[in-house]
Amino acid sequence: MAPPLRPFRLIPYFFLLSLLLMGCATALMAGYLRHYSSEQLLKLEKNRAASLVQIFENSLWADFRPLISLSKQPTRLKQAASNPELRTAVVSLMRNSDVIRVKMYAPDGITVFSTDARQIGADENDDDGFRQAVTGTPASELAHNHSIDAFEHTLTERDIISTYVPVRGPTGRVEGVLELYLDATPFVMDAAHQLWWLTLAIVGLMGILFIAQMLVVRHAGRVIAQQAASLAEANRELDRRVADRTRELETSNQRLHSEIAERRRAEATLDRLAHHDTLTGLPNRLQFQQRLAGALGRGEVGEHGLAMLFIDLDRFKDVNDTQGHHVGDQLLIAVASRLASHVASSDLLARLGGDEFVCLMEGLASQSSADAAAGSLLSLFERPFDIAGQDIHLSASIGIGFARQDGADADTLLRNADLAMYQAKAAGRNRYQRYTPQLSAAIEERVKVERHLRQAIATCEIDVHYQPKIRCADGVLHGAEALARWRSPILGDIGPARFIPIAEESGQIEALGDLVLDKCCRQLAQWRSAGFIPPVASVNLSVKQLERADFPERVMALLQKHRLPPEWLELEITESVIMTADDAIAALSVLRQLGIRLSIDDFGTGYSSLSYLQELPVQTLKIDRAFVLGIGCGRNGEAIVRSIQSLADNLGLETVAEGVETIEQESFLKTVGCTAIQGFLYAKPLPAAEFEDRWLQATAINRR
Repeated sequence: MAPPLRPFRLIPYFFLLSLLLMGCATALMAGYLRHYSSEQLLKLEKNRAASLVQIFENSLWADFRPLISLSKQPTRLKQAASNPELRTAVVSLMRNSDVIRVKMYAPDGITVFSTDARQIGADENDDDGFRQAVTGTPASELAHNHSIDAFEHTLTERDIISTYVPVRGPTGRVEGVLELYLDATPFVMDAAHQLWWLTLAIVGLMGILFIAQMLVVRHAGRVIAQQAASLAEANRELDRRVADRTRELETSNQRLHSEIAERRRAEATLDRLAHHDTLTGLPNRLQFQQRLAGALGRGEVGEHGLAMLFIDLDRFKDVNDTQGHHVGDQLLIAVASRLASHVASSDLLARLGGDEFVCLMEGLASQSSADAAAGSLLSLFERPFDIAGQDIHLSASIGIGFARQDGADADTLLRNADLAMYQAKAAGRNRYQRYTPQLSAAIEERVKVERHLRQAIATCEIDVHYQPKIRCADGVLHGAEALARWRSPILGDIGPARFIPIAEESGQIEALGDLVLDKCCRQLAQWRSAGFIPPVASVNLSVKQLERADFPERVMALLQKHRLPPEWLELEITESVIMTADDAIAALSVLRQLGIRLSIDDFGTGYSSLSYLQELPVQTLKIDRAFVLGIGCGRNGEAIVRSIQSLADNLGLETVAEGVETIEQESFLKTVGCTAIQGFLYAKPLPAAEFEDRWLQATAINRR
């Protein structure tokens, strides 16, 4: 007999948990309502303060404007601001309103007027509300004061809203900030009263809900108790039947032998399932590993006595994506059948998983035997596979590894054969490749560069160089492209053609792009502080950056951090990035609305998506270096440049030719009407200091 089930005390635990959750919900709702009412009050008072400021501007701003210019002269300011007639005019204007104090600040934060004359001349530049208002955005805050001086008397225990409102001149520029203190005590008291009754209503509602839940749970508890009793009875019945069955087995040897035989058949089936692929029927990874370990453990395996052929189907994922997984499974079965029919019985063909197969060959006389076997297997793919009445053409890539030479243990040999297979794919697919130690060395070198690159990005070791863009019309500086450069103290100079692909593959390209963008903006701000007018700086944008939903906001925050106008920054995007990124056009439109310039880099070398060009909010097309090299080498190369320039002219876009190295190229580009030129003809990418000495200072001298 099974022991009786110990009842679970569901009802007390549920009541306690419900009570806690409802209490938390009530507290959260009450807190939210209090916060919401406060926010709405601030919003209302901010709008009303803006209206009062408009009245103030229409009535008295002409009298206050002279005080702004005296912010740096404390003595004269106090004399002018203490004029009794001016204070009387302010008090008269604000009479019968909620305003109890008025203060005026100059843009530099100095208090140029206050109804409390003691505050004239005080510096409020560190006040958050003032700093927000001086940028053009009103700010308000609610505070409780035990005592505050109003126009003609002192108020006690009052809730005061202080609102900072920018005062703009005729040109729209903020000429000063007006602070109004409004008595919000009646509103606050009324809101608190309403919140108190609303909280009581919520508490009552939660109580009713708790009681309803309690009744439901108690009923459920009774139902569960009844079910538990039924289950206990069923267990007792099951125990009785087991006992009866045991007695029958003990009295019947024939039945016992039959069950033993059935178990052995089941074990055999399980063993087959454990060692064979359920889809193709080939040996699976487990059987392959056991066979390989046994072969490597035999001492008679020579240098070339055992070879592993790692077979991977080319573009099999495309079949799954376009034809469906059912067709993909049928294709795998057909491939396995065709391979198995051409593999010797002494060799092992196994499926590791997915579209990966492996062939283990023993007793080879030389490495050429493995090459011949790999070539024979590849020839099997010359004929299409008939799947569901349609011909599917497929190819494969094979990596070859030899025991002892390429791996003394199973994991190493399998890994090296896998590396050789990937090298075959990189070389063009539909071929075989032997493993060489250079493959591992290349992988180790890549891992080393990736590790140091991650550290370089984290420590801001990546430098930014600038290559000038020269305007064709007059030869002056038109802009500059910011380019990442890396000089590692351990690895030395690492070219961008080497570390940028690694950054893309390892997922570091987003952090690298953000670092270059931040350094570029910081450098523009430094040049501006030094008195130079920096050129429009172009920064390359990766697909990972463009796919971030908050990327436009991050760029704008970066510009605000360095106090840069948006039009000083240009983002360069390749056609492949535009086609790859989700909602690329929408993201670029937001960037353009923020005032940031946009350029298509390497135009014509990607997807050539001319249908997208009219939808993209770009201002510049960059003519790729490959087309510039065609200048002077025949009509075809020059015709492409003319076509791009004609397209840009018709769309009202600027053009920048990159990679210009000869006078002949420069002359041709000027003739066709190219906007600007970039290349070694003028300068290679330069460090910021050298770029400043060579171009910015020269540009400043020419302008003087």
